[in-house]
Amino acid sequence: MLWGSLGWGAGVVEQTDLAFADATAQSQAGYVKTGNSGQGGGDPGQGGGDPGPIVAEPSSWSLFFYLAIDNELEAGGDLSLVNMLDATADLEYHPRILVLVDRLSTEGTDVFEIVGGEQVMVASYDEQVSSDPAVLQDFVTMALDDFASVMNALIIKSEGFSWRGTCRDNTHPGQDMDTLMSNGGVADALMAAQVATGTPLDMLLLEASCMGFIEVVYELRDAVDLLLTTETKIQPNGGIPWPMILNDMAQDGDISPVDLGVVISDNHRDYWEDKGNHGDPADDTYADFASMSVLDMTKMGPVFSAHNAYCETIVPLFEELRNVLPHARDLSEIGGFGSITDFDYQHDIVTFQDAALMIIEQKGLSYPDLAAAIADYQAAHYDMVLYNVYADKFHDKTQGLSIWYPPTYNKYNTTDPVGDVTFGSTIFYEDPDIALDWIADSNWLWYLDEYFRAVYNYNANRPSW
Repeated sequence: MLWGSLGWGAGVVEQTDLAFADATAQSQAGYVKTGNSGQGGGDPGQGGGDPGPIVAEPSSWSLFFYLAIDNELEAGGDLSLVNMLDATADLEYHPRILVLVDRLSTEGTDVFEIVGGEQVMVASYDEQVSSDPAVLQDFVTMALDDFASVMNALIIKSEGFSWRGTCRDNTHPGQDMDTLMSNGGVADALMAAQVATGTPLDMLLLEASCMGFIEVVYELRDAVDLLLTTETKIQPNGGIPWPMILNDMAQDGDISPVDLGVVISDNHRDYWEDKGNHGDPADDTYADFASMSVLDMTKMGPVFSAHNAYCETIVPLFEELRNVLPHARDLSEIGGFGSITDFDYQHDIVTFQDAALMIIEQKGLSYPDLAAAIADYQAAHYDMVLYNVYADKFHDKTQGLSIWYPPTYNKYNTTDPVGDVTFGSTIFYEDPDIALDWIADSNWLWYLDEYFRAVYNYNANRPSW
């Protein structure tokens, strides 16, 4: 196998033992074993009952897991591995599973298959920088060359940092700070691997928090046709419930990419939606979101054009809407992004638009052209969002795509490091190291500039009470 120019195979390190003493590591596999067998049997998410006879089928799928857990997510990544090992031990058939794992606690980078509950070593190498797009490209190239099936999915499991990137790497030679892989780096790696092998990826799943931003999706528009991502947080203590998903895949070996996306989304929601703190601030609130979206990336072009047209329509109205838009921002804030940047300026696009129209109507105002532009955008949006789920607790606030929307220029101009955000880059939206295509191609910066200007003008002319 060819690992490109990174020197894979330069040295061998001892394989890490995945045995866990913590019984909670087995929770997802145990969830399936106690009757919660996913969508394929019984009433999903109801927590009991006989799922009925399971008819297993050989799988037409390969799942490639890129576990960039050389960071604080290491324990969560290893929980996922333990659960997959446990789950596959009980399945007559399951997809071909290839894993690359780069951990924080041990030196080296391992590549292995999971086969019937066993870990079958492919290779074990000296420490690699899993935030390097070349490492991702080499792994996907090898996977598509040597381990591909009729249908193939790549799962990137790591810390998610929205438009800043993913795959945070804490230990690497020659670097003083942690590093991130930009979303453009992800896209370039996947496109290069698919071109080199002549084999497409049928799905990309970002098992990383807060990656469901239009900035991220636009960056990945040419890398894959089907994307699964979430606007909210992936739970660190287990993440996506792979035992439930593998159980369903065992019963439908030829499941289509879109249908598999639905199964993953539903199982993720069903497993996590009842596990939030329900008012206890000492616990993690984000479990209750449990959102996931299945996106048809071939429809990104119309979404991009419709969003630009929407911005062109609303910007001239900013002075008239200066009492409306800040309230719409408040109503559309999702939350969760603050754990990435110390700021929480994450807003669902559709929820913001609907809130703005609601407030406009409540004020007895009418803007037909704006309503039409919003309708055009949402038509394109829902043409791309093939499926979207969210926990009932938060109703329909997550509709598939968020956007970075600070309230003022001072909050936007985050060039100074804040808290634990100095790795990889600052959190400056226009950072050249991030080099977002969205910034270069869209009119969103113009929108923000005019929005900040309208707010400043309004604040400057407000009477003192």
